[in-house]
Amino acid sequence: MTAQTTLVLGANAVIADSSCSIAFSSVSPLRFGQQLGLLWLPLDANRQAVCSPAYLHEPKDWATIDDTNNPSKWQLNLPKLFEQQGVHFLQLIAYAYDEPSLNLPAVELSNVCLTLNDGALRYDFTARERHVKAAIILEIYQRNGQFKCRALGEASTQGLTSLEQRVQVSLDVRPPNTHARIQAAQQQQAYPHNEMRPPRHVQAGETWTGTAFAIDPYHLLTCYHVIESAQMIGIRQQGQPDREAQVVLSDIGSDSAIIRVSDPLPSHIPLAQQCSDILGETIITLGFPLSGLSSQLQVTQGCISGLTGLNDDIRYLQFTAPIQPGSSGSPLLLPTGEVVGMVTASLVHEHAQNMNYAVKFQLLSALIASAGISLESISDSSSAMPLTTPQLSKQSRSALWLVGCQG
Repeated sequence: MTAQTTLVLGANAVIADSSCSIAFSSVSPLRFGQQLGLLWLPLDANRQAVCSPAYLHEPKDWATIDDTNNPSKWQLNLPKLFEQQGVHFLQLIAYAYDEPSLNLPAVELSNVCLTLNDGALRYDFTARERHVKAAIILEIYQRNGQFKCRALGEASTQGLTSLEQRVQVSLDVRPPNTHARIQAAQQQQAYPHNEMRPPRHVQAGETWTGTAFAIDPYHLLTCYHVIESAQMIGIRQQGQPDREAQVVLSDIGSDSAIIRVSDPLPSHIPLAQQCSDILGETIITLGFPLSGLSSQLQVTQGCISGLTGLNDDIRYLQFTAPIQPGSSGSPLLLPTGEVVGMVTASLVHEHAQNMNYAVKFQLLSALIASAGISLESISDSSSAMPLTTPQLSKQSRSALWLVGCQG
């Protein structure tokens, strides 16, 4: 049996196996993936971020979760990471999920125990002050052909936001198990094959919201991540009775879902049939962002700024209309009143503004066809007079619904 080396604060040790496993635990009742988060942050020689971190909810090819049922056990491929240009250090940060705009109980980070390579190395981090929200607890580096680690204990009562300025990267501070955050577009990069993504784990009774729009008298479109893991789905619109909805068909690959209600809907909006040369075209979005602050339908304006998504993903459009958490599932409307896309994600980065993404109408049409739903054919509207934003809003608003989900 291999003897265990216990690290103290500031101590260094050799990592014998560069493809190492790391397990985490906390003596407090707080659980990783629910109240506590972990991230691996690659840094350059000046300890500034080289690339986006690996999170519990967003692993990377060099940092994977060893067991989806145990999100606190990881497998690191250190040679693969350090072969990337500019990577000199890898820091491990533990943090408490904290979103002031949500009604969540206050959580503090008090202690974390980690073991490397099945117990060969052990480090027990204990916060030396109260109200700690984040702490850098380990740093991995390479010296003389060996990988080594250093036990750290740099704590912050301000959470991850206090680290962003120093490492020059935007960090995802929001809880993964609420839909107050829109799925980051980077997640498509983390999971090239979306069907491989582990299912979202929600707590019993947890609630979240999104947006849906009607495509015929009984069916609505929304995002897969809006209805994922929901035990109950309801839709709401001012002046209309609340309705319960059922999932007809969903597709994680396009982040799209069709839901159905039993009573007829007051109106619906058409999907585009064919579009060409829409780069730069004016669009509006209608949805229910930040529904905890306001349940009113909100309209934003912008244009189509790109014909592909992150990393040239052809499933998506890029647009500039501002969106917020809760906008997922909102339609992108052309001046003709047709839906050219559905809001799915936003790239959050200090150097990126209005880099928002929508599922293309072609994928939405394919999902509808796969469900055996036949939509009414519409006349060619390419020669129709374009509508103003107030006209579009007035014409389409009764087809928009606030989606409420419960786990």
